[in-house]
Amino acid sequence: MKTEKSEALMASDYEFSKNLVLRSVKDQIQRAGTCAPSLPEPQLMSAEREQLLDQVANFTRDIGDIIDRDIKFNNMVDGFARVADTQSFQSLVEKVFVDCITWGKIITLICVIGKTAAKILANSAPDIVFWTLDYFRDYLQNWICNRGGWVNSIYSLARSSFELDFSSSSSPISLSSGVIFLGGALLGGLIVWRLKRGA
Repeated sequence: MKTEKSEALMASDYEFSKNLVLRSVKDQIQRAGTCAPSLPEPQLMSAEREQLLDQVANFTRDIGDIIDRDIKFNNMVDGFARVADTQSFQSLVEKVFVDCITWGKIITLICVIGKTAAKILANSAPDIVFWTLDYFRDYLQNWICNRGGWVNSIYSLARSSFELDFSSSSSPISLSSGVIFLGGALLGGLIVWRLKRGA
């Protein structure tokens, strides 16, 4: 039986996930210089959560730029953009989460959806966003909440992405990117500390 507190956490983390997906899609569409489709507006959150959202959104963009250099990733995005229907979406998420859910795979899904939305016709992009949000609600939110939610898991998220960046020989990362990453991780720790202190 779910308690009111766990339901509130689930709803709060779903809003965070929704805002992160929407921001990523809008960012990729703007970066591609294409027409922005009509998408839902993100819900307002507290200043601390907005700051964390900014950090995770920037982090997602940086990871997307790194994995964008991967030919296999680009082929997957191109293939999905050509067909973009519910069946291909289901096939995509099954490939992304083939053996387990991880923070890195969640970020990869967000990157794929953002980059796909930037490549397809504007009237199809909202469908992909809604499929993604439904998938988050139905399959990923329990996993996210069981790990303490976005706010409490920023360290794990940063660590998994750090390992992705530095363990991949095909995507070298510069010292400045490492410094930016560590600065972001420290900022995330400060935000989590402030949020826990205020709770």
